[in-house]
Amino acid sequence: MLAVARRVVCRKPSRILRLTPVLAMALVAGSALAKVPAALDRVPKNAVAVIATENFQRTVDRVKVYADKLQIEEIEVFDGIAEEIANTPGFKKDGSVALVLLPEPKDMQPAGEGKKKPKTDPMERSVLLAQTADYKKMVTEMGGDPAAKVAKVTGMGEKEMYARDIGGGWIVLGPTESLVGSFEPGVNMLNTHQEALGVVGNRAAESSDFLVIANMEALAADINAGIDEMVKEAKKGPPKGNPMLAMISPEAIKQFIAPLETIGRAFARDAQTCVFGIGLAETGLTIDLGSSFKAKSEIAGFFQTPGKADATLASLPGQPYLFALSMDTSGPGTRQIAKNSIEIVDKTMATAKDEMKRIAKEDESKVEELNQFIKQIEGQTGAIKNFAKNIDKMDGVDMVWGFSPAMLGGAGLFSGMTYQARGSDPAAIKAMVKEQLSGMSNMAGPMKVESTFTDAAAEVGGVKLDRWTMKPKMDPNDPMAGQMAMVNMFVFGATGQMSGFMATTKNSVIMTYTPNTMVMQSALDAANGKGTLAEDKTLATATDALPKNSMIRGLVGTKSLFDLAQMAMSFTGNPAQLNVPETLPAMAFGVTGDGGGMHIRFHAPMSVITAISDAAKQFQGGGAEEGDGEMQEEKKEEKPRF
Repeated sequence: MLAVARRVVCRKPSRILRLTPVLAMALVAGSALAKVPAALDRVPKNAVAVIATENFQRTVDRVKVYADKLQIEEIEVFDGIAEEIANTPGFKKDGSVALVLLPEPKDMQPAGEGKKKPKTDPMERSVLLAQTADYKKMVTEMGGDPAAKVAKVTGMGEKEMYARDIGGGWIVLGPTESLVGSFEPGVNMLNTHQEALGVVGNRAAESSDFLVIANMEALAADINAGIDEMVKEAKKGPPKGNPMLAMISPEAIKQFIAPLETIGRAFARDAQTCVFGIGLAETGLTIDLGSSFKAKSEIAGFFQTPGKADATLASLPGQPYLFALSMDTSGPGTRQIAKNSIEIVDKTMATAKDEMKRIAKEDESKVEELNQFIKQIEGQTGAIKNFAKNIDKMDGVDMVWGFSPAMLGGAGLFSGMTYQARGSDPAAIKAMVKEQLSGMSNMAGPMKVESTFTDAAAEVGGVKLDRWTMKPKMDPNDPMAGQMAMVNMFVFGATGQMSGFMATTKNSVIMTYTPNTMVMQSALDAANGKGTLAEDKTLATATDALPKNSMIRGLVGTKSLFDLAQMAMSFTGNPAQLNVPETLPAMAFGVTGDGGGMHIRFHAPMSVITAISDAAKQFQGGGAEEGDGEMQEEKKEEKPRF
């Protein structure tokens, strides 16, 4: 794999650009894993980070499949390089491979008194572990002496490398003789690494073809050093160029970033392992991102409860949508995180008000501007506090951003939105929503919002509906008002305002962003189990790859996004027609918080990837590309050895 990278660097720029998609997949592909990659069995416990895959040959096969789906023409170049690597005598082409980043040498001394220890190049302290079928054959093929304890090899591009047999059918390769010679491989470390990965890391590994593992305990010192640098910069004062920020004192800036500092240091203290994975399965692409926290740590305590968003997402109204989202807020960890935000907001507002008073004493001409600034912040943070204060009464919140051709035809971008807040006290939730609407009227800035609320303004299916409105009011004296007015028609629609209905049921408050009783009726029907997303036959295609028991689960309406793009193109006079299957499934994402860790997964079904590729092809011109001559020339070049 290092040969591939070095080979590409030596190519001409035009070829590098055209080969980027292929090589990117080469670095992020692999085989479907039933467990963590076998190479981790030889990775030492103190490794800072690991990039691993289970099976090199299957990696190549997966790349070919996805390259074909994405219609990448340069696959034959990659194929030739990969084949040459796989066929290197002695290399186990279906074996596991891992790139291991080792910690900084402990004996490194500072450059001088009061100086920091110098940092080494990460690649200068990285080694490659690979399985071999015959170490002697492999090293001999690479131009080295297999009898040497550490063999100098010349098969890695133009740069000399060093190799060593570490037993058990494994070879270690590195940039320096001392690094390879002193490398202490792990022995029977697979279980140790699986324990460190935790529930989240192992779950990600099961679906990932390419896995990146970061040892957060080894990185804690670097994280804290970065935070120290952030605080140090804050003491120097606010960034230049912004008149408002320029008035704020360094001490106030420090207080503003204090919550970020606290969160960052808590993460450095409690985090155990972070993982990033990509899976290239026949069913589609998955991307995983997760963190496992130390047992019994504060942050681990936030992520212990299985979520219920799987079912609540499926119970939302079944309609064409751009996005759909369901969030479970019933877990004690989720509620505690929300409650913690109240203290952060209060401290931030107190600091802001104190600082504004100080500035006003120095320059009375700034009083009005500062007052507006405070109101703007209060309006933006008020909704957060209201939500957090009522969190114990709420079981979850849901949203469907519905799609309709009328969105761009005068109804407004958000006219298809339906919002739902579920909980044990719907009356309290309704009061919270009304307070949030009222609070928007107090916001300051180039655009203010006038809101109204009318109880029992309509009725549908025996349910009383309240009517709400939000109308923007531009400040003609504000230079930004003209720019914002340009997008108001797009956002608020031809009526110049947002409006809709609100219904209170026995366990929820439902809010539509259009005064259309049929939309509200659909939402009420869904709340009673009729006409839901669960009836969509393509839902399983999008969500089956997600972890179960999500605390957050969402959908990206691929078909609706294509339709929206088609409409936007028609407004610009572009005649291109996107041929997209009517039954195209959505893309999906989920967030789980259990086992002391947090896990985010995104999944794009293969049919979606194919549709995106087909749509992109419609915009590509035919004919040979410039530089095809280079292809023929490069084919004559000597292929690299491993």
